[in-house]
Amino acid sequence: MSYGYNSSNGNGQYAFFYRLKGILFVLFGIGIFSLFIGTAEYRFRGEEPTRLVMAYEMDYQNNFAQPTYLGEEYYRKPPLINWLILVSSTIFGWDKFTGRIVSILATFLTALIIFWFSKNYIFYETTPALLSSVIFLSFIDVAFWYGFLVEIDMTLTLIVISLIFFLIIAFEKKSFIYFGLSGFLTGLAFLLKGFPAFVFWGATYFALVMFYIFKKQFSQKLLIGSVVSIIVGVIPIGLWIINLLHPVQYLSVLWDESFGRIQQSKDFTKFFSHLLFYPVLNLKQTLLISFVFFAFLLANIRNIKGRLKPNKTLSVLVLVFFINYLPYWISAGARGRYILPLMPIIAIFFTYFFVSLGRERVYKILVGIIAFTFITRILIGLFYFPYETQKKGHYIHISQEMIKLIDKSGYDKIASDCIVHKGVIFYLDIMTDNLITSEKLKPNWKYFISCNKKQDATIIGEFRIKNDIIRLYQREK
Repeated sequence: MSYGYNSSNGNGQYAFFYRLKGILFVLFGIGIFSLFIGTAEYRFRGEEPTRLVMAYEMDYQNNFAQPTYLGEEYYRKPPLINWLILVSSTIFGWDKFTGRIVSILATFLTALIIFWFSKNYIFYETTPALLSSVIFLSFIDVAFWYGFLVEIDMTLTLIVISLIFFLIIAFEKKSFIYFGLSGFLTGLAFLLKGFPAFVFWGATYFALVMFYIFKKQFSQKLLIGSVVSIIVGVIPIGLWIINLLHPVQYLSVLWDESFGRIQQSKDFTKFFSHLLFYPVLNLKQTLLISFVFFAFLLANIRNIKGRLKPNKTLSVLVLVFFINYLPYWISAGARGRYILPLMPIIAIFFTYFFVSLGRERVYKILVGIIAFTFITRILIGLFYFPYETQKKGHYIHISQEMIKLIDKSGYDKIASDCIVHKGVIFYLDIMTDNLITSEKLKPNWKYFISCNKKQDATIIGEFRIKNDIIRLYQREK
């Protein structure tokens, strides 16, 4: 049963919509292509170097269960993103692009699964399904940020939206295979992000149970399927945990990382402010399409209700979105990127709304806005990324200057306490083909890299990055 759009309609109402298919295929390709522009040279942002350093240390130490930084055990994130970067390094070697290609591939696969699900379960047509994917690629947070940076968010988006889609299909088809797939993906999500994986699975399952009970379609087979999902999901998590030296400490830190921000909701001012402005932040993340959505919503507010006739799967998807969104909306410590895994659903809903309007002018505006977004991303990659990298400093340049001051015999005697500018550590690890560790693990260091002043050594080099100074010390003889 289609949502109302019928390919056999002969009145010409959707003629332009059909012609969109070729345009959207081109835009899809441009959107993915734009993520590569300037990506290899653009400076590190946020926690990008952390992911790369830990992946390199895993490879160097041949310890794939326990992430480390400067040789010391790191408990704040599980290891899956490091494993993916390691796989990438076998193809691309070690550089920023090694990690960023993981996010670009995750973005591409996310767009594909949006297309697959929306075509087969929402729209039953290629063109609107393709529009959903292209809209997702055009979101500001995807095109200009998480779609290519070495962060876990886009990989998490791929895994979480896949488990949500598979769980919806599992309920619809009463399929143990899809229940098992959703459970396995939940296990992978845990290995990527920790306990929020269970929140996504639990919220989605709760929403589906509510819907099917309301429709009087809940059955014992669905209950058994959920048990299958849980069992399968525990397997990858268990296989990882049994290989840890300190599993209790690791899980305890992961718990605090996952739910520590909830405590901020006890402050009523922060809670109320977050409740009010968090949706605004999310709309900002989905610009420029969200602006077009509200513009047409206001223009058609009187007659839009009669046009919106969602099918069963779309109704379920909307419910799943709101149940998953609620924990982040009421948690004052939640950041905008935490709902990135739900943005594919927003893209599908936006598409449904635009298609329901059924106007040629709407599609022309959408094509123009999306094309403008991708062209802007390409121009920024070509011109602004190099400018910003040059202006704010590039870790590889600092590392190249620093390595000139280090004797080759001392490559294996470098320690550091710098936890801010991890990019320097990453490049020096590669250049020396050694592992820079903390002073605790390498007390007899010959060279020491610090973001602070050190009294028991001689400064042999100072390097400015942003507003900070990184110092290279040599132990006094």
